[in-house]
Amino acid sequence: MPDFHLNYVPTFTLLSNEAHHAMEERLSLASQRIPVGVIIPALYSDLASPAMANIIQELSAMEFIARVYISLDRATLEEYEQAKSIVAPLKEKACLLWNDSAQVQAVMKKIESLIPLGPRGKGRAVWTALGYVLTKEEVSVLAFHDADILTYNRTFMVRLLYAVVQLRYQFVKGFYARYGDRLYGRVLRLFYFPFVRSLRDILGNIDFLEYMADFRYPLSGEFATFTSLAREMRFPSDWGIEVGILSEIYRLVKVPRICQVELIHRYDHKHQQVGLDAGAGLKKMVADIARTFFTQISAQGIVLSNEFFRTLKLTYLTHARKAIGVYEAFAEMHDLTQYDLHVELSAVEAFAQALDQALNDFNQYPFGSPLIPDWRRVKVAIAGIMEELTEALDNPM
Repeated sequence: MPDFHLNYVPTFTLLSNEAHHAMEERLSLASQRIPVGVIIPALYSDLASPAMANIIQELSAMEFIARVYISLDRATLEEYEQAKSIVAPLKEKACLLWNDSAQVQAVMKKIESLIPLGPRGKGRAVWTALGYVLTKEEVSVLAFHDADILTYNRTFMVRLLYAVVQLRYQFVKGFYARYGDRLYGRVLRLFYFPFVRSLRDILGNIDFLEYMADFRYPLSGEFATFTSLAREMRFPSDWGIEVGILSEIYRLVKVPRICQVELIHRYDHKHQQVGLDAGAGLKKMVADIARTFFTQISAQGIVLSNEFFRTLKLTYLTHARKAIGVYEAFAEMHDLTQYDLHVELSAVEAFAQALDQALNDFNQYPFGSPLIPDWRRVKVAIAGIMEELTEALDNPM
């Protein structure tokens, strides 16, 4: 989407004549001084998928990547053994971290005896790998992305890393368009954007909301930053991880040193179901995202009353239904034949129900989404714990 609009957050769109070869040469030269690593959280089903096979093949040929840390979660011993052969094409770059070995779980229990870590999930898998990376001190910049990207390629990583390694932004967030024969990204299109617009309508000009509203794809799983900054980041353990990370970066970094970069013209990965209740699927994601917002807003001294929540739900429905009209026209203009108005409206209704669950969770847990503590705190609280974790991950059996 080439344009020159100056967002609040510095934004670099993808032009049709990008000189990616020249960018990669400069990135490769800079990476000799600033070594780069990649953290990929994955279930075994993700790791064994065709999408991950392509990701591994692409990463193995990227000279500017020094290490690839794959945080393998909820895997059996047999799956861990099979995973070794899957990552073998990465050769010396590969670092397979098995989170379910008895040794690693013993270290986690030791940490949890003093500091709550919240439920297991993507956030905790990322956090565990980060603790290992910080102890090893092998890289200075870290990129993070998911294991289910179907449209992954070399320029994808060049663009993500260039803004940090070469342009020296402190944090970069990736964005893209998601579509096929229909529009994807329902939580982004039909919940996040109308929801944040509703918050701004009700609460007025709040800098945090201006910041969160400015990201083109705030729910993307692709970002990069310096390890020195990652050391101080707290990670949500639930589906609010992407919103939580952007909130943490807002706390730690001045906005002009944050940017977003368009990574690819079209992005695709596995698609989730809306879910029958707020404890699963996209409804769970929506509830966690909303609760994370409520927590961040309350932390700034803003009182969220019962009247606020009633108004928010109605305002959200108004904005979401208007958005559907725009997306229907967008789909027709681009001949996306599988656009289904009923499915879109049903998703909005389901997301509105998830707001009720978010409110219940917010009232029950006034501190909001469980945040896994930053590694700096853990290191101070339990002497030698990061070295114990690293030893357990290096020698899982």
